[in-house]
Amino acid sequence: MTVPSIAVGISVAASLITLAAVPADAASSASPERVKWELCRDAAADWNRNDSRSECALIPVPVDYAKPAGRKINIAVSRVKATGKRTGALFGNPGGPGLAGTPSPYGLLSSQLAPMNKELDFIGIDTRGTGYSTQISCDTPEFREEESERETFERQADAKRKCIAKDRELALSISMENASRDMDRIRQVLGFRKINFYGNSGGTALGAVYRSMYDSRVDRMWLDSIMSPVGQSAAVTAEVAQYHAGYRRFFEWLAGKDSTYHFGSSPKKVESALKALQAKVGRDKFATFLDPNLEAIPDRWERSAAKLLELQNEGTGKALPKQKDMKRKSFGFGEMGRNYGFTHDAFMCNASADGRTYSDLVRMRKERQAKYPFSTNFNDQPITYCAGWPAGKPWDLKPGKSKLQLSGHKFETVTPYVWAKMMHKKIGGSLLTVTDATHSTMKSKDLACGSKLVDFFRDGTPAKGSCPGFPAEQTGPSGPAGNLAGTVKLPNCSASLVRPRTARDEDKALLLTNGHCHPEGRPKPGEVITGQGAPIEGSVLSPAGRELGPVMGRVLYATMTGTDITLAQLDSTYADIRQKYKIEAFPLASTGPVAGQKIKVASSFLESVWSCQAEAVIPTLKEGDYTSTHAIRYAKECNTQPGSSGSTVVDAETRELVAVNSTSNRDGKKCELNNPCEIDETGTTAHQGRGYATQTAAIAACIGSGNTIDLKRQECTLPKP
Repeated sequence: MTVPSIAVGISVAASLITLAAVPADAASSASPERVKWELCRDAAADWNRNDSRSECALIPVPVDYAKPAGRKINIAVSRVKATGKRTGALFGNPGGPGLAGTPSPYGLLSSQLAPMNKELDFIGIDTRGTGYSTQISCDTPEFREEESERETFERQADAKRKCIAKDRELALSISMENASRDMDRIRQVLGFRKINFYGNSGGTALGAVYRSMYDSRVDRMWLDSIMSPVGQSAAVTAEVAQYHAGYRRFFEWLAGKDSTYHFGSSPKKVESALKALQAKVGRDKFATFLDPNLEAIPDRWERSAAKLLELQNEGTGKALPKQKDMKRKSFGFGEMGRNYGFTHDAFMCNASADGRTYSDLVRMRKERQAKYPFSTNFNDQPITYCAGWPAGKPWDLKPGKSKLQLSGHKFETVTPYVWAKMMHKKIGGSLLTVTDATHSTMKSKDLACGSKLVDFFRDGTPAKGSCPGFPAEQTGPSGPAGNLAGTVKLPNCSASLVRPRTARDEDKALLLTNGHCHPEGRPKPGEVITGQGAPIEGSVLSPAGRELGPVMGRVLYATMTGTDITLAQLDSTYADIRQKYKIEAFPLASTGPVAGQKIKVASSFLESVWSCQAEAVIPTLKEGDYTSTHAIRYAKECNTQPGSSGSTVVDAETRELVAVNSTSNRDGKKCELNNPCEIDETGTTAHQGRGYATQTAAIAACIGSGNTIDLKRQECTLPKP
């Protein structure tokens, strides 16, 4: 998420809330203090404009709780108030660690936890250093393919030292302990005696540390896809062991297919054959042919087996392009803010003391590789992880008396199941085993046993044993009806990977979303934004909605005049994305849908897909001061919800992208924001509850050489500056 400055982002300045700093051991009971809330969509330039419920505020806290009267920093907080009689609050954190948490409450309204909003306020926090909270902004060092690993380590270490030097006090304060103190300060300010907490992935560390520090202030806590409770090197070793155990399952499958792939008729023979192949072609080259997800997802096994067979037959495999290392962190991933990498490393490196020197990192990696030979560099710890970072202090985790539920996904590898068992042993609670390979999906509406979440938060019912998770998913356009492959999840919107017919595999990929989803805020009426502009970042989704990893780039074009689109060019090519994520972009249609045409609307942000027809083409659609032409009105079956801005609209038969979901009329009002009206020769009408999309057929004619926007092309009809 590209975070604007507070001046152009959250406009509620610290002066709106005057609060005395409170020591870390403040009393658990508290009366609410004065907080001036403001609608987030009004306060934050890049907030989802369809979100009419989230409120935002800034709350000052000490940067150092040992000096409560000293320097203050701002923590951004959001809330979605309970719709009925309030009995408490549900705090949440999306993970990373280092992801912005303020969008989370609105997202929970589309999750299994939505019913809890009747009695609980939903509270989101941008932990210090993230989102709209006080942070340190540092550029990420560019990847240099030609330099040695040692050179990369030294350059990354130097970059981290320079970034820390910008604000050493804040950088070294970015810890789970201080994030917990901040959360408890917010609990007190808002007047809650106790809190409920739901955290997934990196957010589980915050929950575990908070409960260890403030157990008496926790009502109920659920942690899904659990972080490791131990130090960095031990955690990575456990993660690599989980990967290696997954490969054993692949070896068993491959042994049963010996007549096809000829690697051996037993798992032991398969392992020996693959070790020999790895030694022959080299570890790095071998890793590019071994699908990094195959150890968890059986649907990937056949593809990887075929590639390995080709490598075996050809000896070197030069026919296939080399896949660049994704440099994936070992502790999970999600949508990444501009300072995500630094903040993530701050949280993790401030909690560990090992792995600081190049020689130590190389030694530890070699030890793991010797023990787990198929845990490739892709799966192993990045060598630059804590380069240049001062030694930190491990979390002091301990059991408690408050109600705690853990859930781990048995075959996932982002936060391996073994970490859930380690955390369970460390802090107690009940452990539910979800028998799938997905990450952080307990709250998904499509997970049958996700209803246990509501049972737990409503009456404290613990969940033990196991429950079925998501089935192994297909990849690519042939997947299930609810396929989200090709969509990209932005911080507050949905987006699509799109490909004009003229694009080549080696061209940098294009990303399409709404104009009002522009990372620096919606364009003004009549404004057309062009050139290599604002950075934009998001997460590529799998068919079932699992976040596969990040993509980033810069905006080429954006406007809300006559249409409602933002078009960006990514740093990755179509070939890169296919190799890394096994995902194909949506073909960009050159003609728009007609009335009666069957379409699908896929929202990556809400992880939902609707099927319906294009009911009508609207000559003029007016919403506030914005006007668009030839918009598509959906039939009532496409009951898109708030949060679906930027969603993919495709032809149900061909998968060609024909439009981008734009807006809907929620209240029946005419021509106001969030209540568009239709204008034609018969007058002005409003259709309450109906959704609209902006057509995208004009885009293809404006794409020139190198997959860039060229508004001077004779056939280009997009609005111009």
